[in-house]
Amino acid sequence: MNFFAENLKVFKKAALPLFVLVVVSNNIDQYLNMEVETALQNPLGASSQVYFFGFLSIVSSVIFPVLLMSTALFALAKTESGKSLTIFLGHYINQIFIETLRAWGKTLMWSLLFIVPGIWKYLELILVPFVVTSSDRYNAGEVDALKASSYVFRQHWFKILGIIIFFHLFIPLVLTSFFDSYRLIWKTPIASLVLSLIDTYIILVSTQLLFNVFQSEVRKHDSHV
Repeated sequence: MNFFAENLKVFKKAALPLFVLVVVSNNIDQYLNMEVETALQNPLGASSQVYFFGFLSIVSSVIFPVLLMSTALFALAKTESGKSLTIFLGHYINQIFIETLRAWGKTLMWSLLFIVPGIWKYLELILVPFVVTSSDRYNAGEVDALKASSYVFRQHWFKILGIIIFFHLFIPLVLTSFFDSYRLIWKTPIASLVLSLIDTYIILVSTQLLFNVFQSEVRKHDSHV
């Protein structure tokens, strides 16, 4: 199956729930950022609202990326016929959160030492959710998710880095530069939904590309076993 045919199949399977998540996460992030900025501009000085909305922003930045990635992986992972998204998330979401928090903790430790090694460590661990949902060796307890992600990244770092730069840095930077003011659904509903649809497709395509890289390494390993 070629990439575009597979992408259409993936889009049909996960586009709607992923789109809803993108709409919710985008608008929550925009709302929280606006509240923090308003509190900081208070002439009486920063109030407790800064800490409250700042905390909510941190929580949002932890929960939604995991949910978005997990939903995209649902469309890519080999699941039993008829297996729903809720069953998939019920099976994997807890472990994805655990391993993702482990990855972020390790990234933070490296970042406290030096910024560049911290960024590199983040890139090495970006495939952790793929390991959790798509690695038979991980499910059998034979490999550590963080070590497996690092290994695959080092084998294909050029491809993965190119995908990350283009889909997670370049395109979002362009969209933010020109269309960030149109993301609030209660101000510009049509533009906000269109931008969210674009975000949805970007997430699916980038996840599919990363998944293909990950699967190619898995098949290579299996052929040598």
